[in-house]
Amino acid sequence: MKKFIKDLKVNDGIESVFFLKKKELARTQAGKPYLKLTLSDKTGRMEAKMWDGGEQADEMVATGAAVFVKGRVDSFNGLQIRVDEIRLADQKEYKFEDLVRSVENPDRIFRNIKEMLDGIQDKWLAALAKEFLDDEELMAKFRKSPGAQNWHNAYIGGLMEHTYEVMHICREICGLYPEADRDAVIIGGFTHDIGKTVELDINTFEYTLDGGLIGHLTLGFEILSRKIAGIKGFPQDKSLALKHMILSHHGEYEQQSPILPKTLESTIVYHADELVSQANAVKEVIAQQSDGDKIWSNFITIKNRKYLLKK
Repeated sequence: MKKFIKDLKVNDGIESVFFLKKKELARTQAGKPYLKLTLSDKTGRMEAKMWDGGEQADEMVATGAAVFVKGRVDSFNGLQIRVDEIRLADQKEYKFEDLVRSVENPDRIFRNIKEMLDGIQDKWLAALAKEFLDDEELMAKFRKSPGAQNWHNAYIGGLMEHTYEVMHICREICGLYPEADRDAVIIGGFTHDIGKTVELDINTFEYTLDGGLIGHLTLGFEILSRKIAGIKGFPQDKSLALKHMILSHHGEYEQQSPILPKTLESTIVYHADELVSQANAVKEVIAQQSDGDKIWSNFITIKNRKYLLKK
């Protein structure tokens, strides 16, 4: 019977199939090789270590594969699995939908995005939205790509979900600030992370070669530039404003933003993106770590804090 990661507790024995997200052959301080693993299923992820037989196991399993794991749950800086045995799983041993988490109601989310884009009044921006929506290959990747590798919306369809949330917040903010170019903000929200369709591998969530060497801001800039180039006479001022929104949407140099937001529209997109990405990530921490009488989450290094699980 499948044991899901969210249900695992200290000392639980494991004989189950997981998705192998990462593996690394490492060495102890004494020089002994061991295998570091990240295992996942639709309910979450967990770190694992194989102290004996790691070199042989490393050659037998591949990142992005379903693997059968036998071992036990330990506690060291949070829960982790001590692996005694690992091998490629037979297809009869698992259900794919148990291993890979996907966004709920993907068709509804995409339909909501399309409705917002269809509501754009500016003829140039409406034409640009159509260029994107008519690109079936790009939209197929957009619907399946994760929103991030680990921190927020890190599941199949997460990019589309995150994009819809950003667009929704952008639309609401524009209702409070009529000075903003609403149509530009809507399409800026839609395209801000479009480079993630290239940056992350849909199957493993690992960085692609382009993703690792160029990054999604520049990749998104390139995708947008190609779409704009396909529209004869597209105004230069609108092109510049949209490109600026992609390149500035990380908001700060410390967050790998090559330029700071310098317009009202780019400021709105940046803060909408920051708000929903952080809210989604904290929601996931609370959902995955709430267990029994536990009050605080494990220490989240990326945010330098613990989160309150129970009030």
